[in-house]
Amino acid sequence: MSSVSQIVREIVLSDPCTLQCILNDIVNYTKLSKKITPLVNELAGHSVNIDTVKMALIRFANKAMREFSLLRRDVAEVLAKSSIEIRTGISIITLKNLAFTKIASMIPGLTQRARFVAIMQSLLVTTLVLDNETADEIIAKLSKEDIVQLQKDYAAIVIVSPIEIMYTPGVLSYITNILALNNVNIVHIESCYTDTIIVVSREDLLKAFQVLSRYIDASKKLTQSRQAQEPQTIDLGYE
Repeated sequence: MSSVSQIVREIVLSDPCTLQCILNDIVNYTKLSKKITPLVNELAGHSVNIDTVKMALIRFANKAMREFSLLRRDVAEVLAKSSIEIRTGISIITLKNLAFTKIASMIPGLTQRARFVAIMQSLLVTTLVLDNETADEIIAKLSKEDIVQLQKDYAAIVIVSPIEIMYTPGVLSYITNILALNNVNIVHIESCYTDTIIVVSREDLLKAFQVLSRYIDASKKLTQSRQAQEPQTIDLGYE
């Protein structure tokens, strides 16, 4: 059976909004403990005192703020050296792995002239992220039965980072978290060496670009203030 501390930790980590509030030290622990105690009781299988839940929250917060402050400094250093590129008119083709053999010979030539090509293979399917024109060439070589899913006319945001991103934990998690908190739906995401490719709808493109740009700018300011021991409060442009 999990301890109360373990249960509280799992509850907080499963809720990005609550976690962010804790990390930014803007939580009323009395109110939060009252809110999550019913869930703690359910997961623990017995009644737990609210004060016990509150103490578990405070212990988690103290540890998390120490650990995440170090993590955020490392993440900020990577983001501060990153840049953003945008590609529009993007299609995502998900096809059966066996069907990939039909178009595999086309790939070398396409990579030389296509506006955008990214390929990822899993156990059962292969996903191709292509510009719309190149996607049409691929589709012409496939049957309807070959294609598991086709998504057309999306946009790709490419975050170009320094080599440190490969050895810094938490960068990708941080990026996806800030997009989720700003209600941006990620249609597809993959990493290729130091590039992070995020596919979003055209409707979400501007918002995603603005959010990422704002946080990259904030990271640059943060890294310039490394003399401070605690993460600095950066103006992200909110009213």
